[in-house]
Amino acid sequence: MQRVPADAQLQAWNAADELLLSRLTTNDDNLLLVNDSFGSLAVALNQRVTAWWNDSAMAQQALQENCARNQSNLPKLIHSTDDLPNELTCAIIQVPKSVALFDWQLGELATRLTPTGKVYALGMVKHLSDGHQKAMRRWFDQNNPGRAVKKARCVELTEPLMVEAVQAQHSSTDDGLQLISEPGCFSAQKPDPGALAFLHCFNRLPKVNRVLDLGCGNGILALSYLRRHLHANAVGIDESAQAIASARASAQANGLSDRLELIHNNGLTDLNLTDVPLVLCNPPFHQDTSLTDTIAEELIKSAAQVLGKDGELWLVGNRHLGYHQRLKRYFRIVEVKSSHPKFVVLAARDVKN
Repeated sequence: MQRVPADAQLQAWNAADELLLSRLTTNDDNLLLVNDSFGSLAVALNQRVTAWWNDSAMAQQALQENCARNQSNLPKLIHSTDDLPNELTCAIIQVPKSVALFDWQLGELATRLTPTGKVYALGMVKHLSDGHQKAMRRWFDQNNPGRAVKKARCVELTEPLMVEAVQAQHSSTDDGLQLISEPGCFSAQKPDPGALAFLHCFNRLPKVNRVLDLGCGNGILALSYLRRHLHANAVGIDESAQAIASARASAQANGLSDRLELIHNNGLTDLNLTDVPLVLCNPPFHQDTSLTDTIAEELIKSAAQVLGKDGELWLVGNRHLGYHQRLKRYFRIVEVKSSHPKFVVLAARDVKN
């Protein structure tokens, strides 16, 4: 089993996965797996899994690679924005970091379970917040937490309730850009402070006819560029299906749908993009609950590979992450464009061969 991106410091499963496997009964079959981050449960349960529901393109890539590596059957893949089947009898959900995403997913499951159906919610105890606990009580009348093992917990949820579903969040920037964020989208309640710090530099960005927003989230960077440059078009890529749905809704709200192409994908993997004049990026430094710099490294590396001859990568990040050193691995020229007490905006050009 291996994570995507590969990370020698982190493994592709945890004690919560192991606890779930010990809790399942022989009657638990026709399983729906939710948020199976790297396919570890799909491989372990193999023939008992009928469908696999996930928001992440990275998780899907990991599932496909790990199933092939272990010669396991690939279950039916369902993106988070696709409809779930009805009459579910048993679902297993790895509790995500986002409470809003978890609440929304529980609602989707609760409305599709049979009256005797059940959900196993699993996670490490330190990651099961009061918000997660509240969401479980909101959607299910019976919550059986069982005994914690190796600091992991597996909660059995039964008797679903019909309550009001979580809705998309609406926010806006100071200059009036409307942002719509579906449950689980990064910085849903208000614009991300790092992105706002980046926007202060947008009057210094190169004027180009095509821009790539790598890790676009709800579209704040790409849409802000399009509003300032009426001749330009943009491509937004994100590994989260909820983020892509958010960016699509935001583009529509701002009348920019015809100028923004959106792609749900793990970075630039298997995409044929070349000669891009400008890449914008606000890279993540965590993968759900795990802190990691491998995703940012992959995004920087892939951006360098698709830039045109005079293309530039502009990136915002927390100052302490030291992205300028990573950029220097792939670019000859790296400049600080803006310095903030918490954030730094960097521009890189002249790709190393």
